[in-house]
Order: sequence, then structure tokens, then C-alpha cells
Amino acid sequence: MDNVENEVREAEEAKNQEGKADAQAEPHGKRRSLRLNRKTVILCVIVGLIAAVGVGAYKWHETPEFCATVCHTPMDEAYLNTLYANPYEAAVDKWGNEVSKADAMLASKHGAMGKTCMDCHVPAIEEQITEGLEWIQGDYYNPLSERDLARLVAYRGVGETEFCLNENCHNITKSDLTNETADQARNPHSWHHSEYDCSDCHKGHRASIMVCTQCHEDSEVPQGWLTWEEGQNLEHQYMSWNDEQFLAGTSSGE
Repeated sequence: MDNVENEVREAEEAKNQEGKADAQAEPHGKRRSLRLNRKTVILCVIVGLIAAVGVGAYKWHETPEFCATVCHTPMDEAYLNTLYANPYEAAVDKWGNEVSKADAMLASKHGAMGKTCMDCHVPAIEEQITEGLEWIQGDYYNPLSERDLARLVAYRGVGETEFCLNENCHNITKSDLTNETADQARNPHSWHHSEYDCSDCHKGHRASIMVCTQCHEDSEVPQGWLTWEEGQNLEHQYMSWNDEQFLAGTSSGE
């Protein structure tokens, strides 16, 4: 009888000991789980912050201020002012010359439509590497050398006309463009001079030039624009010493 009672008592004590062990182990398990969850939260926060900084940096890279701050010293005044100029008011070009109506500069007209530097100066990795090296070495002109359409499309695999006339920019054909200006005495878009490109007349950061006036004095010159002779004088004054396109005898168009 005593043996049976002892066995029962031992069994109950063993059961009680197991219960105590489980009770002690349970809080430890909870603390461990809580500790793991806290680490996960911290990791997620860090990843989120890195992602937010990356997105912010990418968006900043797309803004004109990025160009002025990080890369090109002359960008802040010489170029950004033409981009932000009211297209219906007088402004100054990248060289500091007065332009009686700012929409004579493509930068002003495009800026008013919400366009930025990157819409025309599409970043290409080869071009960015070249410009980055030039920037580090100080091997660039101030103001920068101009870029005609041939140079703007050099890294992009598109034709010079397609750079402007496409579904994302001016979604019209050459024929459409010719018809739009057909009422002028001298249609500037008649394309009978096939050697001319859009950038020969339309300039980005200085007054555009009515090239037709080189031969046709009765050509209509929009407000703010220059005649061909005025454009030549300006280019000789500001470009003859620093622009490879000018020195090569070709037209330039930024």
C-alpha cells in the first residue's frame, strides 16, 4: 500500500515539475519571439529609408536643379533662367543679351509646358561618363558649347527630325508642319532647302533665328527672334572662341 502511495506521489510531483518547466519556458519563448519581431521591424524601417532616399535622389536627378548643383557650374543662371523665363515677357539669353519675348527661346516655351532639361537632353550613360570626366578635369567651356540636333541625337539612335517630330513631343509630320505655316509670305517649313534642320532656326537658350532672311528680306520674323545677319553677328561675338561646332563651320542650335 505504501509503495502504491509513493508511486502516485512521485508521479504527481513529476507532473508538477513538468508544469513548472513549461511555465518558465513559455515567457522565454515569447520574449524571443518579440525580440525577433523587433529586429524585423528595424530592418524593414532601414530598408524603407534606403528606398525613400533612392527614390528621392532619382527624382532630384530628373530636375534642372540637379544639373545646376551637381554638374555644370554655369547652369544656375545662364541656363535655368532661360528655362524659367515667362514666355510672354522679355528675358535674357544664356549670354546675358536681352530677348524681347522669351518664347523665342525654346527653353522658355518648353519650360512653360512643364518640360525639364531631361526632356531634350536625354541622359545616355556613355554621354554622362564623358561629361562627368570633363567636369572633374575642368575640361569644359563656360558657357557650354552649343549642341545642334546632330549632337543631341548622337547617343540616342534616332534621326534629327524624329527628335522633335514624334508622338511624345510634336506629334505631327513634316507635311502637317508645312501646312500650319502655309499662309506666310515665305513658308519657313516648306522644306525646299533640305540641308536645314530644326535647330538651325530654333535655339534653346538664346533667341531663335529666322534663317530665311539670309536670302528673303520679306520673310516674317517673329517677335524676339533675330534675322540671319543678327544671328551671325551674335555667334561671331560669343562662339568663335569656344565652340567646336562654330569652328568647324557648321550651324549650332542650343
